[in-house]
Amino acid sequence: MAHCYAVKAGDRNILIDAGMKSSGRKIIEFYENMKTRPDVVLITHYHPDHIGGLAIIVSRFSPSVYVPDLEMDVVRGKARVKPAKSIISRMVAGFSKTEPVSEVHPVSELNLEGISHIATHGHTPGSTSYYMKKYDAIFVGDALLKRGSEIAVNKAFTIDYEEALRSKEKILGMKPSWILPGHGSVIQFGNA
Repeated sequence: MAHCYAVKAGDRNILIDAGMKSSGRKIIEFYENMKTRPDVVLITHYHPDHIGGLAIIVSRFSPSVYVPDLEMDVVRGKARVKPAKSIISRMVAGFSKTEPVSEVHPVSELNLEGISHIATHGHTPGSTSYYMKKYDAIFVGDALLKRGSEIAVNKAFTIDYEEALRSKEKILGMKPSWILPGHGSVIQFGNA
């Protein structure tokens, strides 16, 4: 349903996003087949297709988990997802429930060499992207996606479209070699 990315930063195994609940089992199987584990999980935003598998992954591997500061209460189960204005977003928010994870850290405390976090708000209140200098790649969650030849914002599930457009410009202004979205194709630029 949504992409999750397994990458290395130095000697640390990093998982970016945790997919749906059913994805959690697949992610565990992936790491067990590789005879390793995620040391850190970075969450881009609080939608269920990005945090649904988090509880089972944390239960199995006990990684450090970093969540956008503005979205920690949702991940901890203390607040509900704020839907966008579209009917489909309100319907999904109404029936989507994820298992809370209490042991999470605010992304503002993230201090991993080679990885920086970028506020790319708009899709959700705290949408966050992660830039990895080693790969000149930015993991954007749902801040952007490729629709045909266009790099777009998913309006139906975005809370603040104008803010999301500013975040799009911020991401594109960084001129990364790679943009890795939560849905759809990887976006590669000429410097890749």
